[in-house]
Amino acid sequence: MEDLKYLLALNYVPGIGSETSKELIKMFGSAERVWKLKPNEKLLIKGLSQKKLNQIGNEEFLILAEKEINKAIQNNIKILSFYNNDYPYLLKQCSDAPTFIFSRGNINWENKKFVAVVGTRNMTPRGEEFVKELVSDLKNQKIVIVSGLALGIDAAAHTAAVENGLDTIGVLAHSVHEIYPRANERLAYKMMENGGVVSTYSSFQKPQRNFFLSRNRIIAGLSDATIVVESDMKGGAMSTATHANNYNRDVFAVPGRITDKYSRGCHVLIKSHKAFLTTDSKDLLNYLNLSSVKKPKIQQPELFINLDEQEQRIIDFLKQKGKIHIDELAVYMKKPSFQLMSVLLNLELKNLIRPLAGKNYELKN
Repeated sequence: MEDLKYLLALNYVPGIGSETSKELIKMFGSAERVWKLKPNEKLLIKGLSQKKLNQIGNEEFLILAEKEINKAIQNNIKILSFYNNDYPYLLKQCSDAPTFIFSRGNINWENKKFVAVVGTRNMTPRGEEFVKELVSDLKNQKIVIVSGLALGIDAAAHTAAVENGLDTIGVLAHSVHEIYPRANERLAYKMMENGGVVSTYSSFQKPQRNFFLSRNRIIAGLSDATIVVESDMKGGAMSTATHANNYNRDVFAVPGRITDKYSRGCHVLIKSHKAFLTTDSKDLLNYLNLSSVKKPKIQQPELFINLDEQEQRIIDFLKQKGKIHIDELAVYMKKPSFQLMSVLLNLELKNLIRPLAGKNYELKN
C-alpha cells in the first residue's frame, strides 16, 4: 500500500504518464525510490524537462494520492497496481498498460476467457438480437463479457450477460465512483454482483472527450478477443478493434447488408483482414477452444445454396485441399488475389467458408 501511494503520486505529475513512470521505476527500482530522488540523481534522467523533474517529489501530489487511496477504501474500491499479482494478466501484456486501474464490484480475473462485445450506440433491432443470441450461446462457459457500459450494443451485451449468469465488466471513461450514462446506473449495480466496473481515472479527474478513446484500449487489452457487432466507418468500436489488432488479439465482425450504415465498419474490418467474419457463437468458441453447449446442426450447403461457377470452383478446391492460402487460390483460379476478395466474402456471407489467420481459408463444418 505504501508503494502504491508513490505510484499514484508519480502518475499525477503533469507530463509523466504510465510509460514514463514504468521506465523510471525500472531505472531506479521502485516508485518510492523515484519519488525520493535527490536533485543530482534526477540529472541521470533523460528526456524530461527540468519543470517535470522538479515536480517529482512534490508533496501536493503525494497528499492527493493518499486522499485517493482513503476514498477508495471507504467506497470498497480496489486499486490494482501493475506491479502486483492481482493486476489483470492480459492487460499486463500490453506495451502501454496503465500502471494502475480502479476496480469496483466482484471481479474474478482468474481462469476465465474475456470477450469484448462492442458496437454503435445507435443499435438496430438486428444488432440487439444478435447480441442476445450470442451471449445466450455462451451461457455456462467460463467467459466474461467486457464492454464500455455505453448505450446501444454495450448495454445490450452487459444486460444479456447478467440475464444469462455470465460475469461482465464495464470499462469506464471516468472514475468508478460515478456511473454514466445515468440510464445504465441500475444495470451497473447489477453487474457488480458478478463482475463490475473498472477505470484508469481517479475520482478528481473530470471526464474529457479523449478519455473515451483511451478507454477503448483498455477494453481491447483486457480481452482475449473482440467482437464488433455494428459500427459505422468511425466510432469507438472501430477504435477498439484497432487496439485489439495492435495487441495481436483477434477481432471478429458481424456482416450485414451493404446498404446498412452500421455495418459499414464491420465490412471494412472484414475486407481489410482486420477481423474474421462471424455469424454466430461457434466461430468464437472454436477460437477460444471451447465446446458449444448446443448440438451442432448438420449442414449440406451444396443442396440448398446456389453457387456461380467461380464460387463452386473455390468450394471444390477447398474440399480437395482442406485449407488454402489466398495466393495459392489465386494461382488455381488464374486471377489476382484482390479480385477474389469479393467472391470469398460472398462465400463467407453464405456461411460456407471461414477465414483463418495468415490469409488462409477453409470450409465450415
